[in-house]
Amino acid sequence: MKRRVFGGTGASQAQVDMAPLIDMVFILLIFFMVASSFVREAGVDITRPESQTASSVEEGFVPIGIDQGGRVFLGGRVIPADSVRSIRIALDEAGRDRVLVQADREVPTHLLLRVIDSAKLAGATQVDVAALEE
Repeated sequence: MKRRVFGGTGASQAQVDMAPLIDMVFILLIFFMVASSFVREAGVDITRPESQTASSVEEGFVPIGIDQGGRVFLGGRVIPADSVRSIRIALDEAGRDRVLVQADREVPTHLLLRVIDSAKLAGATQVDVAALEE
């Protein structure tokens, strides 16, 4: 079947419809925005202790993790347990005054208390310890 072109140079031009591409990019943007708004973790694999009175925490906190080996994690990097300055910087950057300590069930109490004290000295008005509901 021959194509007739009236006027112009006689060559037909193919056009790409950009609407589906724009729709796909918009859907991906929404997906990543929703996926990034989930509860933030401290970036370390831990086995949380269980508690009968545990309640869920929404958002609005700075997560600090303590693994079984006693390493303290803040923002994906290891910090000293008594690093008030690092915690203060993280609180200021996040614009928050609440800290959630996510400690492994095998973490010694003295280490957990050092981290809680450091968070309070850094300016955290509320420090919570993460646990699983029984």
